[in-house]
Amino acid sequence: MNRVSKKIIGITGARGALGSHLIRKYKTKVSFRIYKNKIENKKNFKSWLSKNSDIQYFIHLAGISSIEKANINPKNTYKVNSSATIDIIKILNKSKLINLNYFLFSSTSHVYKPSLKSLSEKSTRKPSTIYGKSKKKVEDFIFKNHKKIKFKIGIARIFNFYSRKHGKGFFIQDIKNRLRINKKKLKIGKINTSRDYINLNQLCEVLFFILNKRITKVVNVGSGKQLNLINLIKLIKDKNNVKTKLIFENKKYPGLFANINLLRKLGYRKRIIKFIL
Repeated sequence: MNRVSKKIIGITGARGALGSHLIRKYKTKVSFRIYKNKIENKKNFKSWLSKNSDIQYFIHLAGISSIEKANINPKNTYKVNSSATIDIIKILNKSKLINLNYFLFSSTSHVYKPSLKSLSEKSTRKPSTIYGKSKKKVEDFIFKNHKKIKFKIGIARIFNFYSRKHGKGFFIQDIKNRLRINKKKLKIGKINTSRDYINLNQLCEVLFFILNKRITKVVNVGSGKQLNLINLIKLIKDKNNVKTKLIFENKKYPGLFANINLLRKLGYRKRIIKFIL
């Protein structure tokens, strides 16, 4: 019997919460070619690429994903998330990687205009954050130039997920830090809104589903369930045995939660499991 060869996948962002989990989950099933340097260094990327000419698939996860870090230095955020990513696509397109047939770009739900309704892939893109705007620039480049790109290219619009590797600038970790101050009362404004949190392990499965099928459509990657942030904060409070009295406002704000009908139509049948805090 002939031995089935493993897929050879180039990947950026291997040190991040998502990238490290994805590699850990699939390292026995595929062969990863990990790019470990800064993605904005074109010379280093080209050199690495010349040594990994057998790459068949490419998953681009690297970038600045902390909302706080993105806001502190917008210029650098656009440099890393937008310009460097576009340069990577251009370099790959001009490369001699004859086996490269698919590129998956990890975008974000933050490209959407927040809404009180679930968001489909056709919903209005009107990002309100630097992070969202930086990802939208890459999407716009792909939409405009996909016919000139010699490999198939897909866009995964990832909603929220939680990892213990997340630090400052990620919602759950920031709330935990605020609760640790241990005040008698804590007023949290503009929080009566909904997000969509998908289990990290399942997020990796969905990304590999998209990659294996080489889907060229934009695909929402979320749980398809809205989670009110007030309820999430109360859950964090209870789980950490915090006695602080929380005060919220009643006004409802637009949120970001996914309609995953397209993902289902494309063939992803697994039951969406509850995300673990």
